[in-house]
Amino acid sequence: MNSKELNKFITTGFKGLNIDLSKEQLAQLNQYIEFLISENKKYNLTSITEPKEIVKLHFLDSAGIFLKKDIKGKVLDIGTGAGFPGFIFKIINPELDLTLVESNLKKVNFLKLLQIELDLYKDIEVFHKRAEDLAHDDNYRYQYDYVTSRAVAPLNVLLEYTVPFCSEDGKILLFKGPSYQEELDNSQKAMDILNAKLINIYELDIPFLEVGRFVLEFKRTDITGQKYPRKAGIPKKRPL
Repeated sequence: MNSKELNKFITTGFKGLNIDLSKEQLAQLNQYIEFLISENKKYNLTSITEPKEIVKLHFLDSAGIFLKKDIKGKVLDIGTGAGFPGFIFKIINPELDLTLVESNLKKVNFLKLLQIELDLYKDIEVFHKRAEDLAHDDNYRYQYDYVTSRAVAPLNVLLEYTVPFCSEDGKILLFKGPSYQEELDNSQKAMDILNAKLINIYELDIPFLEVGRFVLEFKRTDITGQKYPRKAGIPKKRPL
């Protein structure tokens, strides 16, 4: 696929999400693809390495929630990896105040270099930290309008990572595949303990993707007990 064909593919895909990309945004997405492929040869950032597949499975999959929600304000992306969905949110809405949390140092270094490549410095923080630790910092606990995470952990674990960051009126957006219902059935205890409530399930029609994509939206109904999240590694070892 040449650059002209790729640009058409990107533009068509985002139009399918009701997003009309500016020339600058299109250029940023192209730079993102090139830099991701280049850096992926040095260390494993993603198993998806074809430009078209990156657009489908990373870019459009991340951006699909904009069909349902106008993502704005303060946003936290936990376990962002190579920047999904957080960096895509920022490209779509440059006014976001974005915090990215990633425990893998190589991926954090990639994200900081990506900021330089895409000239995205305003209102972005990139942390080499565990969510379990950052959530006990009062500068970040209960501070976010949107807390999101994609392809990180089972739902009962993910709720413990995300709920303590959510502001009183904030929302938690968790990306899941078609088998989300089983995870949801196993998460009632976690929801009760953490004071989280499911308020929406969005089925997303992602251009060029046949497999169903879903975003589960939660809110916090009360303060979360100070002991949560538990120490790093414990939520995964002993899920609620």
